[in-house]
Amino acid sequence: MDKCPPFNDFFLPLMKMAHGEEVQIRDCAERIADQFGLSSEARLETTASGSKARYVDRTHWVATYLRQAGLLTPTRRGYVTVSPSGQEFLLNVSDKITRDDLKKIPAFQDFESRTGKRALKKNKVEDRSVSSLTPMDSVSEALEEIEAALVSEIIDSLIDGHPSFFEKAVIDLLMAMGYGGQNKDAGRVTGKSGDNGIDGVIDQDQLGLDRVYVQAKRYNTGNSVSAEAVRGFTGALAVHQASKGLFFTTSSFTKGAEETAERVGQRVVLIDGQRLAKLMIVYGVGCTTKKTISIMQIDRDYFE
Repeated sequence: MDKCPPFNDFFLPLMKMAHGEEVQIRDCAERIADQFGLSSEARLETTASGSKARYVDRTHWVATYLRQAGLLTPTRRGYVTVSPSGQEFLLNVSDKITRDDLKKIPAFQDFESRTGKRALKKNKVEDRSVSSLTPMDSVSEALEEIEAALVSEIIDSLIDGHPSFFEKAVIDLLMAMGYGGQNKDAGRVTGKSGDNGIDGVIDQDQLGLDRVYVQAKRYNTGNSVSAEAVRGFTGALAVHQASKGLFFTTSSFTKGAEETAERVGQRVVLIDGQRLAKLMIVYGVGCTTKKTISIMQIDRDYFE
């Protein structure tokens, strides 16, 4: 085959390869290419950015979508296997899986509408054909989808990692955001036995007179942080005679937790998984810029 197959053609092969065993996504890309009989020329075909082979890029995107739909389960970094719901899903598959099939799954619907802006735009354009979108609209939607996938990957990676790594990532983010000023040693992880419920500290000045205390809870998605946990954190702040603290989690906070944070005497800011991942993207923590694309437009002042 002299050209990379369409995106939808990658779903079923990957599901079959991951059915009943742990597989490496990168290895599956090669196996799928062999299955398609891709020529050497086709394997050299790259994405628009020119940074990755198209068949490899499509395999990774397919894996991301299948994970978000709950059909694949990550086992370790770069490896997946078919989940119990994925096994049940395969029983009703004949000869192909498409992205439209995933859109019928609630978990994938939630993934697609995870940002309010994207959900609003979806409601506005759901009855319009793709051709009715301007090129800039299409680019904007693509960028939003890429960011949503990246947010999910960051959260999954934080959940899969060691608890101490999550605490370090939070401190790294705060330092990247400017907490601690120019002092590179201002932030430190303190999470250990006897830490009185504090996982990290940022010194806002050289002498440590003004400090920001941090709590970091690595919870699976769906396991929300309770009001009791927030009260425990405020108790820890009281022990340290602290007036402010940041509570991070990879999941979310219950309504009671949010109300508790508003009522307590200390200033407590709650950062859920979605906001945490987006901040990591903005400040380049745990992710890098793959390619910068400049979109030019006419300078009408020049021609007038």
